[in-house]
Parts: sequence; structure tokens; C-alpha cells
Amino acid sequence: MITRIHNLTARAAICAALLLAVAACACAATADEYLASKKYLRVEPIEIAALKANPSGYIGRTVEMKGTVSGIAKCAASCSFIFDCSGESILVKTPTLPDCVANGNTVRALVRLGPGCAASLSDLALVSAAFDYDLSLREKQLAPKAQAPKPAAQASTSPTRAVNLASRGGVDGAARIREVYGVYRNAISKFNRRLSAKQVDEITNSLLTFSWNYQVDPRLVIAVVLAESHFRPDATSRCGAMGLGQLMPGTAAGLGVRNAYDPVQNLAGCVKLIRGHLDKYGDLKLALSAYNAGPGAVKKYGGVPPYRETQGYIRRVTSLYKAMCGGK
Repeated sequence: MITRIHNLTARAAICAALLLAVAACACAATADEYLASKKYLRVEPIEIAALKANPSGYIGRTVEMKGTVSGIAKCAASCSFIFDCSGESILVKTPTLPDCVANGNTVRALVRLGPGCAASLSDLALVSAAFDYDLSLREKQLAPKAQAPKPAAQASTSPTRAVNLASRGGVDGAARIREVYGVYRNAISKFNRRLSAKQVDEITNSLLTFSWNYQVDPRLVIAVVLAESHFRPDATSRCGAMGLGQLMPGTAAGLGVRNAYDPVQNLAGCVKLIRGHLDKYGDLKLALSAYNAGPGAVKKYGGVPPYRETQGYIRRVTSLYKAMCGGK
């Protein structure tokens, strides 16, 4: 019991350390969804002072606000949260609270003004919300002046290949990776203390580089690898899944992974697979279901399969991921 408590405490400390890092490679799916909604609704940012000066002029329109969540209220039918924007506090209603809406989080929100805003901002409804950091990063990635990162080429088997991986993400990608490299390296070394210094460097470099190239939040990749192998490159499951991301032989071959026990090749395949499932399903639970049970099972049951193992896997990965993102 003492050992278990110690392990849980250590894991919490590592998650806290990752939370404090600037997640330079992060690109949560909610950022893309948020930006798509903003574009569809033709929303423009607006200062809270302008809204307060003429609330009736914006009734029926959706506006974008940036602020910090400072309070949450829940009832049976709906929820609301206090949003501090530029020194002003407003109350925003929502049927359910998105994961990013938690006390202390800085978020951007698309908010629709209802008919009750004739005289004041007293009828505000949430349309969408996302972490401001994730949105800022995604906007930079999508900016015309920024060269889109190319998908990672299949990894070489050269022992020195890891030291040059960061350059594949371009100058901007390499710079962002360097900013958070130490924090991620420290966390990975603690998740599996049996890894050599060389292995830790190789895994850290590969994880961050492929996460950047495929635009997957590296914290999600860490959560998946923790649940799959606890960062053991030589792990083999009873059904034959291999390596850090526990790739099945057929899956590995389809991803171009020739040696699934090679950390670089395995992570290249693992991150590419996560990206493919996120793109296909547009939903994290379904993406994790497909990773664990296969796309066939998701198709057969029209959603999350009723397998105890898969449902437990989803809970485990999402719990780890939320902890590293600052959620509960």
C-alpha cells in the first residue's frame, strides 16, 4: 500500500511538472473545432467595454471573449461560470461545462447574446470554448507565413538518428521542442527509471518531434504510452502487441514500422495512428476505442465497444491526459 501511494504521488508530481511546462507541441482537437465554429459564424473578437456600452446592438450575435474562469455554478438543468475579461466579470450560461472551463483556466469563448441583453450583459450563452494557449499555437501553425510541417519520414535505424529528429519539424518546430524538452525528458525518465540516459533522450526527442509533425498533443501521446507500456520499449502483450505504443504486427506493418521494438519507429507509428483515428472519428473516446479495440469494433457497435478492457482503457488514458492538462 505504501508503495502504491508513493507511485501515485510521484505520478501526480510528474503530471504537475508537465502542466507547468509550456506545451509547445500541443494541438488539441478542440482548437480546430473552435476555430471552425468561429469561421463558420464569422465571429470577430470584441472588447468587453464595447459590449457593455451597446449590448442591445449585439443581440442574436456571437462574439469572442478571452478571459479567466473564476467561478462555476451547477444545477440540475444547466451550468454557468464567471468569466473575468479585462477586469470585468460576466456570467455565461451553458448546458454542460467543457473540460477547459475550470477555475483558473485562461480560455477563449464564443458567446451568443440573448434577448435579455437589451440593457445589460445578463443573457449570455456559451457556444464553444477552448484553451487560449492551444488556440494561439494552432493559429500560428495555420498562419500563411508559417510553412506547414511535413509528415515525419520513416525513421532510420542509425544509432545517432535521434539527435537530428527535432530538425524535421522545421526551425520553428525545433525551437518549440527545445523550450519544453527538459520537462518532458525529466518526466519520461521518472515514468521508467530503468531507461538509460540515451534511451530517455531518444524517446523524448521522438515523442516531441512526431507529436509536432502530426499535430498531436504530446501529453496525449504520453498518456497513451503510459497506459500501453509504461514507457517500456521491450514490452510485449499476451496478444502480441509490441513496444512503447503496443502496436500489433499487422498494424505496425501498415504504418511502415519494420521494428516495433525500436522506440523511434514505434513512436512514429503510434503518433501517426493516433492522428489518423482523431481525424477519422473527431472524438477522443472513439479514437482511443479504435486504438485499443480496432476500427472494426467501433464500426460494429456504432461507437465505444462494450468491452470492459476498452472502457477501462479510455478512462485510464483520459484521466492521465486531463491530469497533465490541468483538469480533474
